[in-house]
Amino acid sequence: MKLIHSPTSPYARKVRILIREKGLDVEEVATVPFDDEDVLHSANPLGKVPALLVGDSAVYDSPVICAYLDALEKPWLPKGKAAWRQKTLHALGDGIIDAVLAFRMERIRPQEQWWDFWAMRQENATVRALQHLETITDELGDPWEFGNLAIACGLGYVDFRAADMQWRDHMPKLAKWLEPFEKLDSWTATAPPE
Repeated sequence: MKLIHSPTSPYARKVRILIREKGLDVEEVATVPFDDEDVLHSANPLGKVPALLVGDSAVYDSPVICAYLDALEKPWLPKGKAAWRQKTLHALGDGIIDAVLAFRMERIRPQEQWWDFWAMRQENATVRALQHLETITDELGDPWEFGNLAIACGLGYVDFRAADMQWRDHMPKLAKWLEPFEKLDSWTATAPPE
């Protein structure tokens, strides 16, 4: 298997952590999505990372890749009703990433083109999600559950791209919950370059 990824992508980071924690044999190929490289387009016609090449087939995007890799060995995703909770948490983590990414993309445009309403909407979505997580931190359970991986990567992305939010000062239970992830080699090894 071969993973096409960007070192700064939080979506790819989820997959890269999962690969390491499960000890899977996957070659990682770094790319820059904005460069429109052929290696990425041949793996995913949308030109988005990550994309997983499995033989002659490609699997994308990150929730599908995570589910695919998770199913290979000792799944973290439970069966039955519990699976829906984990998938919902995974969607919440991805939603945090989506909102931070949309905010960032708005703010890297020339200032005269900023759409403040859109940027505020994304920032508010991020804050609401973090506040919600602060209230349910006790329910998140074992850090190594399927949905929690996306939440952890979402929080890491807030730190990377929206550090001025200083969410840890306002969400101490959530910050404490993240600590076990931050101590892992897989977390450190997949950190975005500074």
